[in-house]
Amino acid sequence: MRHVVEHCPCPLYSSSLDKVDLIVFLGPDANGVPLEVIGVELDDGDLLVIHAMRLRGAYRDAYVEVMRCHGR
Repeated sequence: MRHVVEHCPCPLYSSSLDKVDLIVFLGPDANGVPLEVIGVELDDGDLLVIHAMRLRGAYRDAYVEVMRCHGR
């Protein structure tokens, strides 16, 4: 998770139904496995990761775009 967050070239920002701003980080982990990592920024500026798993089909197109930003 940390690797994806630290190396994602262009995180995606969205709002969920409960009005929490979500930050979506897409990218490969240190072993090259594509992951989706979702977090929320806390009041003190820290990031709380609330979801992390292997990339699902729902994020496949966004992953391609993020990797394009990264030059991959």
